[in-house]
Amino acid sequence: MEKVSLYIPCYNVEKFIIECLESIIDQAYKIDEILIIDDASDDNTVEIVKKYPVRIIRHKENKGLAACRNTAFKEAKNELIASLDAD
Repeated sequence: MEKVSLYIPCYNVEKFIIECLESIIDQAYKIDEILIIDDASDDNTVEIVKKYPVRIIRHKENKGLAACRNTAFKEAKNELIASLDAD
């Protein structure tokens, strides 16, 4: 099986992120790397995701979705990259 990096752009998604991460973990196809691209959230998003096997990359200021995507592509370790919105 090909190894896949999956990234989730996040900005204040504490209401959705648990269900999102649980759904990824429960998939039959195991994701090799889960990247959380936190776009300067000011809620509990980061504290929640720290409990999961993910790599958190934080922006110091809110840069928007395109910047999150660019960060993910720079940081992903695998050639195949998937994206999933937190909500």
